[in-house]
Amino acid sequence: MLRSLFLFDMTFWLYLAAFGLYVLYVFMKRPAVELAVAGPSLNSRENEAGWAGQIGQVATLVTTIGWLVNTFALAIRAQERLRLSGTFAPWSNQFEAMAYVSWAIMLGYVLLESTYKLKAVGAFVVGIGFIAMGAASLLPYRYQTAEPLVPALNSYWIYIHVSVTLSSYAAFAMAGGLGVMYLVKERADRRGTPSSIAASLPDLETIDELGYKAIMVGFPLLAFGIILGAMWANYAWGGYWSWDPKETWSLIVWLIYGAYIHARMTRGWEGRRAAIYAVFGLLMVIFCFWGVNFLLSGLHAYA
Repeated sequence: MLRSLFLFDMTFWLYLAAFGLYVLYVFMKRPAVELAVAGPSLNSRENEAGWAGQIGQVATLVTTIGWLVNTFALAIRAQERLRLSGTFAPWSNQFEAMAYVSWAIMLGYVLLESTYKLKAVGAFVVGIGFIAMGAASLLPYRYQTAEPLVPALNSYWIYIHVSVTLSSYAAFAMAGGLGVMYLVKERADRRGTPSSIAASLPDLETIDELGYKAIMVGFPLLAFGIILGAMWANYAWGGYWSWDPKETWSLIVWLIYGAYIHARMTRGWEGRRAAIYAVFGLLMVIFCFWGVNFLLSGLHAYA
């Protein structure tokens, strides 16, 4: 038990370091137009850009190491759960679920960076993953340990329903982080401050497209998770749907993102409106994932 908690603590500190490095990378990076300016300070600007590149590489390395430690922590927790309940799903309580969401966010970011080579995104997406891991670390110790599962949870359904649903939340979290990034960039562009920190961020069209792609990953995953949850509910409780608060809010979140996709496809919702909506959607995901468990009672209260 202590082995996995130690590794989760290491994960938290590594994600914090990665987040800090990405923020430093954004602060040190300068727009190409500034580096092209001739003058006595040209060499210092070039050196600054070189340092930014090295910091970005270290940030990527620390993020990858943190993700590997997170993976190892989940694997150790799976072994601990297997000894306790015979079920090895390392996402069986709120702490483990948050650690898994953080793991999925970081995996998504590493894939995004390797594909698009946009390290500045890490200041926002890695930040969301760090916050998720930090929120897990704030839970009382009794919630961080692996306790024997109640009979309703000790089922093979926990492997697919919970992992798929949590993966959708991770995709929506990435979209929310990109939404914040878009609003920061858009505000700076609107105020006409191209030399600001925001000038080192990707262009608005790229940020908008990445956020849309993240939602298009999360939306079908959540739909699949809800369907699997209904099947598990019928198996465990004898009914596919009981309007439990967790079920209801999961459906609300799905409808929220469904409305976003509909508005984007039929009414051209892009840019600032889409970014604001992505941030709003993330807040609804947080309430569904976190608030419902602690504020509303229901069949999912043990989660």
